[in-house]
Amino acid sequence: MENSKRLLTKETFCKALRMIREQEKINDEVCKALSKVADCFTFGCDNLWLQALRMVMKEAVNDKYDYIEWWLYEATEDYKVWESDGSREWCLKEPEALYDYIVKECQDNE
Repeated sequence: MENSKRLLTKETFCKALRMIREQEKINDEVCKALSKVADCFTFGCDNLWLQALRMVMKEAVNDKYDYIEWWLYEATEDYKVWESDGSREWCLKEPEALYDYIVKECQDNE
């Protein structure tokens, strides 16, 4: 997919991921405060706005292998991924690297 045909710029993609991370930190702080008076272990977990944003981002960059979800919730501390045969390695620690990886390495050759 050519860059001019993308629905989401690299700048917007990266800003959105950073904002999601920041909001999750805020949610964690609120949950910790609320846990002193009530059970709130699911606070923010079923946030439909966040689910919708992730869905739109995924479609906009054609993230068919769910790297956005992986990056936000499952990545190891080093944020590394490898070619299946181990011949290449990518460090996806920064949102910019994740964006480049998805749009350059994870697309079908059309």
